[in-house]
Amino acid sequence: MNPHPIQIENMDFSYGPIGVLEQVNLTISDHEFISVVGPNGGGKTTLLKMLLGLLEPQKGSVSVFGKSPEQGRKWIGYLPQHASLDPKFPVTATDVVLLGRLGKTRTLGFYTKADHEAARNMLSRVGMDKLRNRPLAALSGGQRQRVLIARALVSEPRLLLLDEPTSSLDDYVERELYDLLKELNRDLTIVVVSHDIGFVSRYVEKVVCVNRQVHIHPVGEVNESIIHDMYGEHVHMVRHDQEHAHD
Repeated sequence: MNPHPIQIENMDFSYGPIGVLEQVNLTISDHEFISVVGPNGGGKTTLLKMLLGLLEPQKGSVSVFGKSPEQGRKWIGYLPQHASLDPKFPVTATDVVLLGRLGKTRTLGFYTKADHEAARNMLSRVGMDKLRNRPLAALSGGQRQRVLIARALVSEPRLLLLDEPTSSLDDYVERELYDLLKELNRDLTIVVVSHDIGFVSRYVEKVVCVNRQVHIHPVGEVNESIIHDMYGEHVHMVRHDQEHAHD
């Protein structure tokens, strides 16, 4: 039996005296598409950092494909909330994607033929092959996000983590990106942090609610009562297709 992509047991984490995550138990299986939701400061980004091995629990255990996060992160593709990439920097889409091969390439400072082939394949997979030589500054916000997803994929991960990947995009581009993620989900386990609960519920199978403690629900069980308990305020679950139906 293959180990789960993510297995967390009885995990606690705090920044000094400030408790952030308490008694976390979470199992995510192969090829699941999961959304992580919760209020700001509730521990969502901290949870991702635990999976990447950037933070260590004070109690309990975290494993990625049966290994420690430090060992398992070679199988993780990651798209941070604020990618540290200046859009005015003179690089092409291909240059950006090749950065994701730095851990794969054998010769430091030089990309191999296999690296270039992998970059082109991933740009093609996210619908950006025709724009592969276009400067980053000439791409739209949605196109840049596709390039950054290709960068996360080019290391050939088995698990894709995305932190608010559509926070600055309009509804149409957001829908395109989630359609892409749904397609990628055929080959990968995907975990995406999002505040847009109503929208992502059309794509994901389960919702992981994070507010110091972690609770996982099938998407059909998530209602306004659960969201109210988590956020501590009244939050409407509005689906974008419902909004547009009344325009």
